[in-house]
Amino acid sequence: MLTAEQIDALPPMDLAFGELRARLTGAVITGVKTMTTSLHRSYLAEAEPLPRPGLQRLLGVQEESLGVVEVMEVALVPLGEISQEVARGEGEGYASVAAWREVHEDFWRSTGEIADGETQGPGLGDDELIVVERFRWLPEHSLVPAPRPRRVGIVVTDDYSKAPDRDTDPLIAALQRCDIAAEPVIWHHWEPGREYDLLVVRTPWDYSSRPQDFLAWLERAAAQVPVLNSPALIRWNLDKVYLRELETEGLASVPTSWAEDDAALRRGLAEHGEDWVVIKPSISAGAFDTELLRADSAAALTLGERILARGLTVMVQPEIPELSQGREKALYFIDGHHTHAISKGALLARGGGLRGGTYLEDPQLVQASAAEIRFGERTLAAAARTTGTETPLYGRIDVVDSARYGIVLLEAELFEPALNLHRAPWATDELARAIDRRLTQSVEPGAGAKSLTGRREQLS
Repeated sequence: MLTAEQIDALPPMDLAFGELRARLTGAVITGVKTMTTSLHRSYLAEAEPLPRPGLQRLLGVQEESLGVVEVMEVALVPLGEISQEVARGEGEGYASVAAWREVHEDFWRSTGEIADGETQGPGLGDDELIVVERFRWLPEHSLVPAPRPRRVGIVVTDDYSKAPDRDTDPLIAALQRCDIAAEPVIWHHWEPGREYDLLVVRTPWDYSSRPQDFLAWLERAAAQVPVLNSPALIRWNLDKVYLRELETEGLASVPTSWAEDDAALRRGLAEHGEDWVVIKPSISAGAFDTELLRADSAAALTLGERILARGLTVMVQPEIPELSQGREKALYFIDGHHTHAISKGALLARGGGLRGGTYLEDPQLVQASAAEIRFGERTLAAAARTTGTETPLYGRIDVVDSARYGIVLLEAELFEPALNLHRAPWATDELARAIDRRLTQSVEPGAGAKSLTGRREQLS
């Protein structure tokens, strides 16, 4: 433990000045800010040496020592190569590198670090060198009372070649504005430990290609740290056979023939004669192995057999004209409250494949009817009741209002739906606030969703 005199003897880390410094040092102390950036040219102009890895004292607004940070890395990075990781590490709620760059160029202009002749131009060139410092706050050397840092892992994957993840960066930025340190966690690269207060499962979209690996990882993670949505709910929601349970709760869904062997598959197809049907596996993502085919076609039987060979249940459903017309609605709920709805358009091409040849949603905001919202609320309540879990942190309820069947449930996406936060930025803040609320009542690891304890503490 360093003494106050020893801390005062360390080289200073002074982040901006005035009110901005107060905000930034607060972000350092709460663990939200782990990086800082500055112009290399400023060091050259002042003939100052670059920062070096090691201990520094964090300065407050009155130049007082607040405590100690450990600088772990100092790098020179061209402005055009600044990454999202750096923008995120600044801890100021930047959802993109572009947002980080705009704010920082404005700041450097205000301080005179950018010459007068550059202030009216398009900004700094991509080859401008930026000093990037990566550090961590050392709470054991704090000289001021400080809140216990709250850390959240946002569960993702590392391959979004089929569909972009537009949700994670805005969510992390919103969490930072709530003084919560958040970062992406690639599920199959991270061996569960206790470094987070909460894991929020969001976009692990490769789970469907290895569901057993994902479930095993989820079990290990839940033994170490609280997980939302609840692992019990995720396990139930992973396989679309849950639709049968929801039907017993009075929630109508598209009539489905469920086939677990070749004989059942052939019977299910025969029921539809020459009509068009949707064939899909009960575990899937991104419309993989999902096609709109004639029930009596060789392609329909071949697809069904391929799904069975993967050890999955085959779903055979009649074509719903309203779905083919792109009238499906996705209703989003945060903590049980409806926030927005989107229409993503029709995806399946008649005869097989996807419209346009690739999986490409075109999410557009739409208005959900009062009846559709009530249907979504009933679905969430039934899911929680069936699994014995609390109201999901988030959920997407896919419905279509059909002339033949009325409002029917297509899917209840309760652990990895795209939330389309880029279309509904207000929902981003709503989700961040909901996570903040859950952190104050965090579930104990391995206890499902029923054991709640307060987790916020004060350190001195």
